[in-house]
Amino acid sequence: MFTSDWRLLDFSYDSVYSNLALEEALIECCQSDAFKPTVRIWTNHAAAVVGRYQDVALEVDAEYCRKNRIQIARRFTGGGTVYHDEGNLNLTIVGEICGVDLHEIRHRNLLIVQNALSQFGVESSINLPNSVLVQGKKISGASAAVRRGYFLWHASLLVSTNLESIAQALSPSKNLGPTSHVRSQWQPITNLAITLGSPVEMREVKKRIIISVEKILEVHIKESTLTNCEERTAKSLHQKYYSAEWNKKGVTPSRKRNDAHTTIAV
Repeated sequence: MFTSDWRLLDFSYDSVYSNLALEEALIECCQSDAFKPTVRIWTNHAAAVVGRYQDVALEVDAEYCRKNRIQIARRFTGGGTVYHDEGNLNLTIVGEICGVDLHEIRHRNLLIVQNALSQFGVESSINLPNSVLVQGKKISGASAAVRRGYFLWHASLLVSTNLESIAQALSPSKNLGPTSHVRSQWQPITNLAITLGSPVEMREVKKRIIISVEKILEVHIKESTLTNCEERTAKSLHQKYYSAEWNKKGVTPSRKRNDAHTTIAV
């Protein structure tokens, strides 16, 4: 399935909307001649990121977010809502399906997160299809999409994220009720700094993630830059991700859709 050389994008925009636009651009440009299997490591400023098929009003405290300058954004993958800040590290992997079961891809990618945690001496467990737990508390969640024979899988890892902000910003997601939209699955959470009982440098976490990618996937990754297709597509998608129509209007999930989704809720 894998080539020996993969591409690393250690790259973030200042805008959550630009970061999410680039995520979709990465899978949209897979069929270009310049495509290489890709690992992206990135962060966002404070933001509540809802899944594609969610109702913002049921998941996010918009007034709390407004008062605390937390942006509300919607990603193109499904699943539940996550909270991003500079203490949360996002990992994205883009590659070709090549006949491998998506369940296997999800498990293998969660092993990358688990292995990175083990390098800090942290024992964790995988809760398929989308989570990594430490002492029964969620520290990482993931979501995925498939388009035209390629997959994009992305996960969040809570490194030193403000857990109180998560509880406040995402408090509506605790109140379950009948709806046709996807609901987040609330559960206890933790972060790496709390688990270790000491501060953690983000650059160290990035380093361990890269080591884990190369070990689990048995590939070599080399830092690279965006292709022309990715730059162009991300720029064209920015207005979509910035628009109130995209971010506030929930999409009712249909039984037949091209994207394969897993829950990323914290």
